[in-house]
Amino acid sequence: MNITDERMKPFVVRATAKSVRRRNLLLRIFCIILLIAILLLGVFYALSAFVNKAGNFTVWISDEDLNLITLCDTPDFEECATILEADTIAQMDNITKAWLPENIDEGEGSHNGDNYIAYTFYLKNAGENEISYSSQIDIHAVTKEADNAVRVMILKNGEETVYAKPQKGSSEPEPDTVPFLSNTQVLQNTTEGFKPGDVDKYTVVIWLEGNDPECVDDIKGGVVKMSMNFKVLETD
Repeated sequence: MNITDERMKPFVVRATAKSVRRRNLLLRIFCIILLIAILLLGVFYALSAFVNKAGNFTVWISDEDLNLITLCDTPDFEECATILEADTIAQMDNITKAWLPENIDEGEGSHNGDNYIAYTFYLKNAGENEISYSSQIDIHAVTKEADNAVRVMILKNGEETVYAKPQKGSSEPEPDTVPFLSNTQVLQNTTEGFKPGDVDKYTVVIWLEGNDPECVDDIKGGVVKMSMNFKVLETD
């Protein structure tokens, strides 16, 4: 009996060492998975925080273009910025374009109405060379399909364009509108020949169009969050 016990001891030791190695390996794998999960949650939280902080509409320029273009919500550019944020509206009822003020392009910064967002700002060539730049509006969040009835009007130096999603079940635009580029992008335009010191004035107006067939009770309480980004394409 003692001989058998002595023969079993090396086996027991080897089995125990193998179990320890396996346990340590599983522990390391668990730690790695936990770390990845924490990092992913951190990224998700940061993105969520940005969307919530951004409100309904923000304007920003890319970091690499900080010395080439700048933003301001007044034409004097006394306080230049790389990101601008429009005031939010807690609740927006449907209206129609004809109800908007005729002088809606004359405000500065946020000048919202009861049922629309209106934001006026200025983009300036702050560099020493003539440039071309792109402008685009992206849709970051939508609930209850509220974007089906939303209108985005851009007045660039007084020139007006209204954007909307195409008619439901069709590629045809809604009356007097230019269709969104996609479900996540309203527009993408290019401006050329933007000389040093030149300033472009933008007014962005967002509302729910009551004459749109998709403006129904089901979208009540819905949210649409957007941002407008400017990026320098090339310099001369």
